[in-house]
Amino acid sequence: MIIKAQVLRNFYASLLRAVGTSSEDAEITSDALIDADLHGLETHGALRIPPYIRIAREGVLDASGKPALEWRKGAVSLINGNNGWGQPAAFMAVNEVISHAKTHFVGAAGIKNTNHIGTCSYYAKMLARAGLVGFVTTNSPPNMPPWGGSEPILGTNPICFSAPTPDGKVIVIDMATSVVAKGKILLAAERGESIPEGWALDKNGKPTTSPKEALEGSQLPVGGPKGYGLALFAEIFSGVLTGANIGTNLHSMYDKILNPSGVGAFMFAIDISPFGIEQVNAKMEQLIGMVLGSELAEGYQRIYLPGENSSEIAEERKVKGIPMSPSILEKMNQVAQELGINPLKPDEGGA
Repeated sequence: MIIKAQVLRNFYASLLRAVGTSSEDAEITSDALIDADLHGLETHGALRIPPYIRIAREGVLDASGKPALEWRKGAVSLINGNNGWGQPAAFMAVNEVISHAKTHFVGAAGIKNTNHIGTCSYYAKMLARAGLVGFVTTNSPPNMPPWGGSEPILGTNPICFSAPTPDGKVIVIDMATSVVAKGKILLAAERGESIPEGWALDKNGKPTTSPKEALEGSQLPVGGPKGYGLALFAEIFSGVLTGANIGTNLHSMYDKILNPSGVGAFMFAIDISPFGIEQVNAKMEQLIGMVLGSELAEGYQRIYLPGENSSEIAEERKVKGIPMSPSILEKMNQVAQELGINPLKPDEGGA
């Protein structure tokens, strides 16, 4: 089934408003969710709606909670998410970082006491479009053991970098510090598919290709000890600096017994203008030319810059619509029915 982006976005917003979210925050959160769907990152879009609504309806997340600026010191700010939606808190942090960077040439903002913020790339791209080279990270509930350990202590904490290009586009890399983002395992479980060996371990510490066993067990860090180290520093930025929950004190929206998550996030950016915009653009063009003009490996048709492939997917989906898994659609429509919202119908989706 294909659903038009605007139809799906409006559907998200109506569900969020139905659980007590302000129109402004519903729009901000829906924009972030639909951006993930458009870029082929369904793990952070439609897939999240049922658990989002669940934690809001059960009062574990305060759907009416508004993020607030706790303090601003020089080029650094701290935002208290007040246990509301993570997307409005992250949106506020982006604006703080941009404002700081335009004044001080650098800017940073931390977030504490919030919830899942969605894809880090959504906010990193905003920083790049403002002429900044950016960094965004967030922590997440424990699902990965430290290298050499067997107990999940760290989340699959993502790290994301972004940079503007001379032609107005953005280079962005957004990666889990595990071999694969947890959302991909959730998506495989939703679709009844197996996962490749090397992604995760079962609860007994043995390799598994079952997403159900993986979700009951733990995920493996990307690059072994390197991924562990990256996840640890993501935790330091997102949780230690901000005062958010850390490690095993974090809670998941997928837990049987729900508790406020206490997620933290952190973003930093530097303005390119002090380095000379013409010089930076010339070097960026030179670097991009070297990368894209390099000789292809056997079996490859072209080289992509980080984020370029997903941007092309987004442009296509803006025109043709967003593919939707029938099982995910069914769960979203069940939530809509419970809230008295009109469900999405097949004839609303287009081709």
